[in-house]
Amino acid sequence: MSERTILFNARLIDPASGRDETGGVVFENGVITDIGPHISRETERRNGVNFVRDAGGKVLAPGLIDLRVKTGEPGAESKETLATAGEAAAAGGVTTFVVMPDTDPVIDSVALVDFIKRRADGVAKVKIRPTGGLTVGLEGKKMAELGLIAEAGAAFFTNGDHPVEDAGLMRRAMQYASGFDALIASRPDTAALSRGTVMTAGAFAARLGLRGAPPEAEWIALERDLMLAETTGARLLVDCISTARSLEAVERARAKGVKVACSVAAYSLFFNEIDVGDYLTYCKVQPPFRTEADRMALVEGLARGAIDAVVSAHDPQPPEDKRLPIADASFGAIGLETLLPALLKLVAQEQISLAQALRPVTCGPASLLGLPQGRLETGAPADLVLFDPDTPWLCDRDLLLSRSKNSPFDGRRLEGRVLQTWVDGRTVFERK
Repeated sequence: MSERTILFNARLIDPASGRDETGGVVFENGVITDIGPHISRETERRNGVNFVRDAGGKVLAPGLIDLRVKTGEPGAESKETLATAGEAAAAGGVTTFVVMPDTDPVIDSVALVDFIKRRADGVAKVKIRPTGGLTVGLEGKKMAELGLIAEAGAAFFTNGDHPVEDAGLMRRAMQYASGFDALIASRPDTAALSRGTVMTAGAFAARLGLRGAPPEAEWIALERDLMLAETTGARLLVDCISTARSLEAVERARAKGVKVACSVAAYSLFFNEIDVGDYLTYCKVQPPFRTEADRMALVEGLARGAIDAVVSAHDPQPPEDKRLPIADASFGAIGLETLLPALLKLVAQEQISLAQALRPVTCGPASLLGLPQGRLETGAPADLVLFDPDTPWLCDRDLLLSRSKNSPFDGRRLEGRVLQTWVDGRTVFERK
């Protein structure tokens, strides 16, 4: 149970309704009870409010929802735990995140889904939803018990960073999932083309003497999955597209009636291949940084609403796995605390509006998962973030709350600072 609270003098941004106005919210017992321009300091006298805050004209928006987060728990807690990921999420304004099944053991059973749910409820400050492994052990050989895992509470099904190479298996999984309207997420990658690569293929990779992953690795796998989604009627989330051609393919399939959504990693909107620079291992990620033309095409797609979700692609890796020659270093970057600032940088550069930046991290992913949060409306969960979109800051990886520090944003100037985060009306982060 939470106290009745008023936040007033805020810029209310709600992409779901198109709301952009000065006003306030009242919330109690974890839900929003009133919202709008009529909420002011005077509301306190009429409602017997326990706590009042003047937002000072800063932005109040639904808490962010992140569809792609990895932790090390269970099996590699030295990288990240559910608790430390929750701390980082709260500091980044993320109030709900979905954890990938790439753990040890893999989240591919009812017992593991139940473990993650119970563990998260006990230790994390934010809401955590587990995914279910699409195949047993993520080995791509045998379909997991999708129906039972869905009943246990899996948000959707995915093979994580392990592409399912067996088209027949993927087709059977889609057919089965379509029977109970489950969402299948697939990161498009053709291992035969991308195995052993370091960055995107091109002149810059050749100049560095690094083996590059051709964009065809993404395109081929994507076209296969789009075709299977069309013929089976399954709901497909194309996970972390990174090229202009991939976005075009998704939009073309969507226009034909295919039930397809797509996500983009925040780093794909911020960096291009040149940012790998002098063999920077913190910039070794999957999918890799692509060309500037690809980056701009994704930003333009974000502006026109073609991208359903922007994700942090949070993938913590310890220093011993990153401070190696780039060919030997692990893939992965942390991103929970830089998800919002990466988007706000595009707003500051006037490439997208604030509502366009927030839609794919609020109501977009909420709609994909059928969640009540991600909206500023009466009766919705009081999962909220208050932030100043204009505050510049220098990212220092050592000051980030994630247990691992492998951030490609280290040393970058970003825009926007989270001031306070609420989950079910409880403050889970407040900047001092």
